Amino acid sequence: MTCLRRLVVAVVASSALSLAACGGGGGVKSSSAGIDGFVTGKDGFALYTGDPKQGGTITIFSAVDFAHLDPALGTGGDVTNMYQLIYRQLTGYKYDYKTGKLTLVPDLATDTGTPNKDATVWTYHLKDGISFEDGSPITAEDVKFGIQRSMAPELSGASDYMRQYLKGAQDYKGVFEDPKGLDSIKVVDDKTIEFHLNQTMAAFPNIVAQPSTTPFPKDKVTSPDQLDKQPIASGPYRVKSFTHGQKLVMVRDEHWDRKTDDLRKAYPDSFEFVLNLDQNTIDQRLLSGQGKDVNALASSTNPILPSALPRIQQDPKLRARTVHDLANCTWFMSMKMTVKPLNNLKVRQAINYATDKVAMVNATGGPVFAGPADDMLLPNTPGRVDFDLYPSKGHRGDPAKAKQLLAEAGYPNGIKLTMDVRGIPKWQNQAEAVQQSLAKAGIDVKLNVIDAANFYDVIATPSQQHDMAISGTCSTGWNSGLPLLTRTNNGHYITETANSNISQLNDPKINAAFQKAEVMSDIDEQNKAYGEINKMIAERAPRVPLLRETPLQVVGENIGGAYAHAARTGYVGYADLGLIDPER
Repeated sequence: MTCLRRLVVAVVASSALSLAACGGGGGVKSSSAGIDGFVTGKDGFALYTGDPKQGGTITIFSAVDFAHLDPALGTGGDVTNMYQLIYRQLTGYKYDYKTGKLTLVPDLATDTGTPNKDATVWTYHLKDGISFEDGSPITAEDVKFGIQRSMAPELSGASDYMRQYLKGAQDYKGVFEDPKGLDSIKVVDDKTIEFHLNQTMAAFPNIVAQPSTTPFPKDKVTSPDQLDKQPIASGPYRVKSFTHGQKLVMVRDEHWDRKTDDLRKAYPDSFEFVLNLDQNTIDQRLLSGQGKDVNALASSTNPILPSALPRIQQDPKLRARTVHDLANCTWFMSMKMTVKPLNNLKVRQAINYATDKVAMVNATGGPVFAGPADDMLLPNTPGRVDFDLYPSKGHRGDPAKAKQLLAEAGYPNGIKLTMDVRGIPKWQNQAEAVQQSLAKAGIDVKLNVIDAANFYDVIATPSQQHDMAISGTCSTGWNSGLPLLTRTNNGHYITETANSNISQLNDPKINAAFQKAEVMSDIDEQNKAYGEINKMIAERAPRVPLLRETPLQVVGENIGGAYAHAARTGYVGYADLGLIDPER
């Protein structure tokens, strides 16, 4: 097997990593003290909540709104989880909670793609029987249109890998300004499409799994903002109604063919997302489980508050319907390197030393909910090595070392900074913990709380963001240094809006290392390279790695099919859910 082939095979298999150890559990048993049919770990938390049946309505409670329904714009685990219900792509990820095996598989395509000899051209063939919500067939032309649509300047909100890797796409303004489109996306016939890349990209099958590559019918979409208001479904559900800040209702897409879809179980007849609820109210309703709340669960944006943990720990039946999610995200605090005093390396190092990560863990709810992080990569990422460049005893911070570095940087009297904070109680608690620990080193932090739905739009706009912000990098199936590090650290991809490099790190050596790693044809060499880049980034201290969360997500006792899904940022995957008794 050639080196390139080794890489292609490994990527297509998505490395088949065992992820079960990242969350709770520690073994499997059938629930006896809990709920019949549910499978729990040795700690009593749910690993799987029983087999669902067809029919009924599932309600999902959320403390935030959906900022975008357009798959080219939405980011964050909850919105991409929701997208799985209404949108499909060429490929996707299947996860087996029993084995911890995560695999990239075909979705709309017949396979995960066929590369040419150097993986610069990828060919896909579409399945028979796939269609949009109006019954019209999904064609290769629709796939091309959907990808080119996402390149419109107004839609640069999520993944832009296609712009990066397609030939001639770097300056393309999208199909609304340039209807002729890109020659690098070649429609061979209704069922066949080719992608011509500007470099070797063995990981391309992961790119066509991104929501921004969703196909749409060319003759039905006439403006960039249309789909944010009126989505066109290709998945098992379509949007019936959406009232911002209140409710999103989905009903079954009657033209979706179950035989073509191995990724979505789609048991319920409908889903209702109830938005902008108080987090305490969500917890109390789910824990009490009265009436129709047995058919509800909390969204992946709203795992339970720590205050609910004692009640859950004391009740085996509550534990049996509480999923201990996987640690699929690394949370960190980015520092805007283009402004004083954060343009000074010693200042950024001081902030790293001063941060009390145990306080962060406690603000998140304690060790059941999180553990400290020392770097950006997830523990199971191939090529990752352990290191801690800014150590402190017990991860509790070293304010004395921080003060020393601030003085060396010319700030003996400390500094003042502003941190952007997402308006969710847990996030505000975390920010306050950072604020208090930095104060011990003479770093005065003002908190700027931003509406939860708009938070990412603000911090991803350099002209609007402040000095610091807490956010995260999550695995949605593609667990590699390329997606986990590149967008947040390569200076070539800093943009005026939808900017993932919140710190605006733009280091020539790091940029060059990324470029070299991307085109490597040997999987082991590439993984090792990203491990080295991870440490190079830490040496520049653009951010403070804070923690890796293992949240708890409560589901109603009539919710079946719930388990921590490695491709849904570790949370329960909506597309697998159903009601155990649809008549309840």
